[in-house]
Amino acid sequence: MNPSKLVSRLIAAAVSAQKNAYCPYSRYPVGAAVLTESGRIFAGCNVENASYGLSLCAERVAIFSAIARKQLGLKAVCVVANSARPCGACRQVMFEFSTRDTELYLVDLNPRTRRQKVRRTYVHKMLPEAFDPLSSGLLPAHPQNLIKARSSISAKRPKARRK
Repeated sequence: MNPSKLVSRLIAAAVSAQKNAYCPYSRYPVGAAVLTESGRIFAGCNVENASYGLSLCAERVAIFSAIARKQLGLKAVCVVANSARPCGACRQVMFEFSTRDTELYLVDLNPRTRRQKVRRTYVHKMLPEAFDPLSSGLLPAHPQNLIKARSSISAKRPKARRK
């Protein structure tokens, strides 16, 4: 499939998910979509709760939906909101299931005009000095949850200890 059509589908899925956001407290609807290594797209929206700590961001909803369907490697992530920027927790979750090549599309969607401004970057650039379960030795050399080992650390990674 044409890469630009794939990105358009990813953005459309995130925009559609944003419409389902449950955000009565912040009134800040966010939609997200992830493209997995297998080519499937999973979408999510933010879901708030009166006990704020129980709320869940759109990015994690989309990622966890993919994980629940055994789609473990992320090829691209898209976030749609007015001034779309993933929070720190979402950046760490995205990092765990990404490679250095995982693209991140931040789509600032103006709620009044519906105009989109798309910025493309990479997940690994959004969280400098991220906690990496591979380099920390928490995961074995070929973890099931990561499709491709991060080439920059795979040679330096300590071996996981077994108990």
